[in-house]
Amino acid sequence: MKKIPSFNFKPCQLFKRLIQLLVYAYSLFIISYFIFRFLLWDGSSVIALIGIMIPLILLPTFLLPIWALLVKKRRFFIFSSIACIWLLSWLYVNYASPESVNVAAFQTPIKVLTFNNYWNRTSSQDIITLIEQQKPDLLFLQETTEKHEQKTFPTLKLAYPYHASAPSISLFSKYPIQFAERLHLAGHKQFQQRAIIRVNQQDIVIYNIQLTSPWIQIRKTFSLFYMPAYVHYARTAETKDLVQRLQKESLPMIVAGDFNMTDQSQDYHSIKKILKDSFLASGLGFGFTWPHGWDIRVLVKKFQWKLNLPLFRIDYIWYSKDWISQDTEVLHAVGSDHLPVETSLFLRGK
Repeated sequence: MKKIPSFNFKPCQLFKRLIQLLVYAYSLFIISYFIFRFLLWDGSSVIALIGIMIPLILLPTFLLPIWALLVKKRRFFIFSSIACIWLLSWLYVNYASPESVNVAAFQTPIKVLTFNNYWNRTSSQDIITLIEQQKPDLLFLQETTEKHEQKTFPTLKLAYPYHASAPSISLFSKYPIQFAERLHLAGHKQFQQRAIIRVNQQDIVIYNIQLTSPWIQIRKTFSLFYMPAYVHYARTAETKDLVQRLQKESLPMIVAGDFNMTDQSQDYHSIKKILKDSFLASGLGFGFTWPHGWDIRVLVKKFQWKLNLPLFRIDYIWYSKDWISQDTEVLHAVGSDHLPVETSLFLRGK
């Protein structure tokens, strides 16, 4: 009688195979990302979308040498260990090593605070309390409403005698505003502000910015399929316009606001070529500012909790080489889905 072959099912072996598949798939994904980032960067909506989650996507890299050691994959262990050393160095340089600067010889700093109010989600009293606690010299507000103009601005004007407003965006200063104008970067309807203030007999150019937010939209691909795409081209056009304006400035500059980009985007690096990022210079950690307090039920109805840990850094205080930044911080939440950002800027001597 012919013996029927038996199949020895080993769940443990199947689990190991699955883990191995995930490890190799993740490694291939990371390598492919960096290759296409080098070739295309934000020219590809897919690469741009993946980039907004860096460095979080890279963190599992630290698990790869552990897996290689356990399964005795010597070559994989060597390469993954090198990748971990590179990643650790990159994280340290960018997020854990603020510049050490002796500011004792400089003048009294200008304290700068930028905050996106998220329209009427932030109450007038919360804004007033935040400003009274932090006492900035320059205050950049985005997504303000008529409610804020009626209930918040009168109180703020008591401490800030100089004020310039445009629809949904406002600037408050303890220093005289010599000139103020409204901008439409790239001809888009969103308002931005440019002003010149006088600080200790020195004119300074300031920009209050809110760039158009990119989003995922359904678009036709190759005239055949409808697929989700990360659309950021409006923001890129505005960034290009802003950079061209900044390149023409000759005075010390402070540029702050909601830029709707992460520090891994190509638009960010366009600005970084001419300005310094205060959080990168004098902050500590990832500095995530958005989206705090998002109700997950909006996305998945069965979930009953809110996202109280921001995942992206999109709010910035930039400055020209005329300044030195110290003690940049992401402050506590005050009602908005954005967290406020604050820094102290010291003007260099001539």
